Amino acid sequence: MKIHKIILFVFVFGLFSVQGAFAQLTEEEAGIRRIGQNEFKEMKGVRIGKASLKAGVSVEERYDSNIFLTSNDKKGDYLNILSPKFLLDLPFGIDERHLAQLMYGADVGSYSDERGQNYVNQDLAGNLNLRLPFGYFNVQDDYLDTVDRAQTEFTTQVHRKQNTAQTTLGVEMNKLTYEIGYTNFNENYVDEQFQPFDYTEHIFSTTAFYQMLPKTKALLEYDRGVIRYIKDQTRDGNFNQVMTGLKGNITGKTVGIVKVGFQSRDYDVMGRSGFSGFVSEAGTITKFSDRTNLTLKYINTAVESTYANNNYYNANEFRAELEQKLMGNYSVLLASQYDRNRYPEFDPTLDVRRHDTILTEGLTLQYKIKDLGKASLGYEYKEDISNIDNLDYNRNLVFLRFDLLL
Repeated sequence: MKIHKIILFVFVFGLFSVQGAFAQLTEEEAGIRRIGQNEFKEMKGVRIGKASLKAGVSVEERYDSNIFLTSNDKKGDYLNILSPKFLLDLPFGIDERHLAQLMYGADVGSYSDERGQNYVNQDLAGNLNLRLPFGYFNVQDDYLDTVDRAQTEFTTQVHRKQNTAQTTLGVEMNKLTYEIGYTNFNENYVDEQFQPFDYTEHIFSTTAFYQMLPKTKALLEYDRGVIRYIKDQTRDGNFNQVMTGLKGNITGKTVGIVKVGFQSRDYDVMGRSGFSGFVSEAGTITKFSDRTNLTLKYINTAVESTYANNNYYNANEFRAELEQKLMGNYSVLLASQYDRNRYPEFDPTLDVRRHDTILTEGLTLQYKIKDLGKASLGYEYKEDISNIDNLDYNRNLVFLRFDLLL
């Protein structure tokens, strides 16, 4: 209970102490949505006619003390990660008011000893944004081919392919903006043993924005979700969700988005628990000064589960990232994340309801190399505290990374 109070205090403090502006949100107010803002924000790129091309490559040397995320008999290994990436921006139309984008990135991981764990993760995304006489229209698609364990229940590499396609139409009427949207998410596993978890999620949404202040919008959102499993129809379900909140400069100098609401999620199979409760999400960027930035993120929602007989788990995530510039071209990054995952069903063999608390702490020292990129030296500690003994684990990561601009 005390931990939750501390997290809530830190989040509220950060939320109401923003001292700067976030340019991307200003563009979104005008109906411009972009991809690649985080990956390519420090790259100038080169002009090719009206287009802009940004490209780079990262080389990372890492030591992982527990590559299989096991409770006992931990195996450590060295890992080399090569990560090429590029982003193509093409504005077009009158006054270049429209935008097309194409982005690609990959992570090629090679272990020193456990070479059977070598992997290639690939991410391909496209974005089209049109300014219309009455509003805007946006289409995005993101295809991911990965074995990454981040933000999943897996402690081993599981090869899967994900595709997220979404479209949004916005109609602007004085101080009111109406958005209707559709999102299609597909997850497909390569290994046959996981294919019962293949599913498609359809989300239909409508949102009304009201311009309260020049840079502040109030919002009311409704989402209808339909979940369909390919091979195991007993896992099919649906949900209804209503949220309200604020977007933009929330309290004068506070920039971000905050949404709270209620979700009701039901599944077709009899006897399985559905989710019914409050949900929320928030994100802020705080610019205390030209040298100090704080980013906060909070999510509370239900997530589809691959564990035992659970259709979903209730996920709570809080993340804080502080960037502090030091002397010269040096800066330090501090990151802290708290995850709390709770499962509704009793484990059929252990007769307990699973719950996990995952703590992640990181420290990175960066040095910017003028016109070439940056060098980073970092450390991360991660620990999963589970009420199921063999799911406990902790690991230490030490890495040296060079991000080069091409």
